[in-house]
Amino acid sequence: MNEVDINKIEGNSIKEIFAELIRDKTFIRIRLIEGDYERLTLMTGIRKKLRNPVFLIDYPRGFKEAVAGSSKWKAEIEFTGNDNLKYSFIATGGQILQDEIRIPFPRSIQRHQRRKHFRLEAPDGTTLTFNVKATVCREKVIDISLGGAMIALVYPGDKDPNGLPFRIGDVLRDVELVFPSETGDHRIDIKKAAVVRIQNGRSGPRKYCGLQFIEIEKDQITALTEFIYNYQRRFLRKRLRVNA
Repeated sequence: MNEVDINKIEGNSIKEIFAELIRDKTFIRIRLIEGDYERLTLMTGIRKKLRNPVFLIDYPRGFKEAVAGSSKWKAEIEFTGNDNLKYSFIATGGQILQDEIRIPFPRSIQRHQRRKHFRLEAPDGTTLTFNVKATVCREKVIDISLGGAMIALVYPGDKDPNGLPFRIGDVLRDVELVFPSETGDHRIDIKKAAVVRIQNGRSGPRKYCGLQFIEIEKDQITALTEFIYNYQRRFLRKRLRVNA
């Protein structure tokens, strides 16, 4: 089982996440801390009331009866973000209207980041392509997982290997991951990937860059999962034949 890091999200980032939930009509799960009540619903809007902003959710059936007699109920709200990670926060109190509930913004949201993914040595010829400052970069992929990739940047002898086109923390957009195969190239589209590590190679003018996939469509995650699984299975079969 993968270990999990819990990251805290605060400030304007909360509003941005809520705006995505509303735009994408993403289901959220609301569960009362006290009592046996759990429902799926939708976030429908954001309102600013004095200094304390509130968000609106579509009224889930039976909620009023579930909190009857409680002046300040607490509920855990969970959802899956566009990065396919779990998010959660505690909502405290709110105003029940006819067809929706108005709830104060939380102070923070927790993002449950998978710390480790199964990492696989990439097949020969696997590349990752992205644009940096109007320049197309097509780099060799060393290893790959559902969470990210390690790529190798090779520089000619007359070029400064420290003159990288990006730094740790930069976000690459519209990244294309290509796996070669006998039946044709497999392409995976990654909306956003963050540069999380840069290290020197052991020899030659080479840098290794670790990328974390931070936004990828669910169908692309499925395609990447299937490829990694199938490639691993073929690799194990080949090794078993060699050792037989």
